[in-house]
Amino acid sequence: MKIAIIHNARFPVRGYGGTERVVWWLAKGLHDRGVQVTLVCAPNSECPFATVVPHTENRNSKISADLLHFFNTPSEIPDRPHLVTIGGNGKVGENYSINTVFVSQNHAYRHGSSAFVHNGVDPDEYLFEKTRDRYLVFLAKASWAVKNVSGAINIARAAHQELHILGGKRMLFNRWRGVFWEGMVDGSTKAHWLSKTAGLLFPVIWHEPFGIAVVEALVSGAPVLGSPFGSLPELITSEVGQICFNEKEMVEAVASLGSFSPQVCRDWALSKFHYKIMTDKYISYYEKILNGQTLNKVLPRVTAPTGNLLDF
Repeated sequence: MKIAIIHNARFPVRGYGGTERVVWWLAKGLHDRGVQVTLVCAPNSECPFATVVPHTENRNSKISADLLHFFNTPSEIPDRPHLVTIGGNGKVGENYSINTVFVSQNHAYRHGSSAFVHNGVDPDEYLFEKTRDRYLVFLAKASWAVKNVSGAINIARAAHQELHILGGKRMLFNRWRGVFWEGMVDGSTKAHWLSKTAGLLFPVIWHEPFGIAVVEALVSGAPVLGSPFGSLPELITSEVGQICFNEKEMVEAVASLGSFSPQVCRDWALSKFHYKIMTDKYISYYEKILNGQTLNKVLPRVTAPTGNLLDF
């Protein structure tokens, strides 16, 4: 099987990277499964387990592959079998390709689909510690209002805990009444903070399509406190964290973070969100498409709310 993954980003990932890391791990997983992988990406990219082809508009017909895997909707319908992974929330009425895959069951449901693959992570890129410090972490693009960094700050202060903000370009003071902004951290710096934190605060106020930060925390041994929106109930069970319905509940839950087992958090993440599991699910979809089947009965489209959920 020959698969071309198309995502116009530079590899390997040097900075924060969300989708880019998922693409990298999928390419690695496919190679490990004996699939011939072509990575169509930004110029000057390198990949030891895939043939690298610079991303150029309208040259998909020149790529040697049985199936094209896009990580966004292509501008034109390809002339060969293809799969599209959508990682964000669409707009009401927006239609998608018949072979579109979403990144969580909730994400698929809200787009009128049942086809989804949970993102997977490579545990080798994270650190794991059983002994935890008291500080809390917020990991997301802090400049996105829907990620609710202000809520995380309120929660940490009310719980009298130190908070470190990882990600985003919002200009916060490095130390602001117990809040430390670490900026757009790279992979190794992120792994350091997650390996020792008491827990991740994830009080998003939108329907989170997936929330890879949640899995990154869990595989590092950190429990997660999250809001009840989007995919989060699929990622956070009572054994590895808590779904909280308002800031007051999350403040109260901070006190229980020490009762969660780092090993249980890691084991849960590895059993559900390992990149090898993601790879096998995608291969099953590739085979279905190559056998002439479609992944959706009708064109997926937004059928449920995706905007801000200010109730939290």
